[in-house]
Amino acid sequence: MIIGMGQRANFVVVDDQGWRLHYSHWAANQVCQILIAGPAAATRFIEAQRPCPDRENDWLDDVWAEGGAVVDHTVRRLVFYGDDLMLDIAPKRMFLRLLELTWPGWEIRWAYDGIGDLAAAVGVDRSVVRQANEDERRMPQELETGPDWDTHLLTVRDADGELTVYPLMGDCHTGWQGPALLERLPEQGLRTLELTEPPQSGLHVDVRERTVEAWLGYTSTGLVPELPGLWPGWRVRFCEDRFEEQEARCGGAVTFPALDLRGALKEVVESVSRRLGHDPVPDMLDLVRRHAAGQDMELNPLFTAHRQVDPTPQEWAEVLRSAAELAERL
Repeated sequence: MIIGMGQRANFVVVDDQGWRLHYSHWAANQVCQILIAGPAAATRFIEAQRPCPDRENDWLDDVWAEGGAVVDHTVRRLVFYGDDLMLDIAPKRMFLRLLELTWPGWEIRWAYDGIGDLAAAVGVDRSVVRQANEDERRMPQELETGPDWDTHLLTVRDADGELTVYPLMGDCHTGWQGPALLERLPEQGLRTLELTEPPQSGLHVDVRERTVEAWLGYTSTGLVPELPGLWPGWRVRFCEDRFEEQEARCGGAVTFPALDLRGALKEVVESVSRRLGHDPVPDMLDLVRRHAAGQDMELNPLFTAHRQVDPTPQEWAEVLRSAAELAERL
């Protein structure tokens, strides 16, 4: 039995000595707790992880990378993605706002292109990490049931100014289709739609104005850097996770639910607090031994490539103070 499970992540520290690439086999779902306490705590964690001696070729790629961060002390910039907690827009927005307090004076950027954005942040060409996911690039299917959080929302305003709404499966983005999208629209569209959950992503096309506006709640492999080239002759805007801009373009025909930002902030802090002090390696080794009892077992050689380093009590106290300050502003 070959055991290859993991939550793989690349991390980079940049300082006056240059940039250094590191690897953790289990940190992709720990990104929030790694970053929440500020640059000193994040750097301490990263420098404790496995160094990658060939910094140009030891990168994970789009298939294997599930999270990571670049902490650039030279320009005070943080670029990151990962952690299942960030799959929902409200917690992601509140985490980013909390980082503005715990990383004062730093530029905080979500990596909508995933590992591609991390590589580009240190001057490595995105092609080094690119492994195109063709499943991501197919035309989304129509929903069999009503819209939920895992929905891609396509809205099209035609040459006559008439709006049609298409709630689609959320694991693909219609931005990949380019202008050919207009020949591939589902047969059934809606005139109005009331959403009870924010979609995962969206695209608004205005045929008369020849404009395309796309947004993403999480990441999409290659979409953001390729989007302008996919729509030649169109004005293309990427709106990050601002679904409100699509809502505004629909003129009241589509309504989105209000985000519970206060609840999301509480969720972020409580989730990270529960994880502090938890080292995933012993638990995963125990799980493997129990499930592989009596069988020959071969572990991925990087299975234990992770060292748990948490914020200090003083750093965590400052996080709680910052979270309380942010809650007061909401």
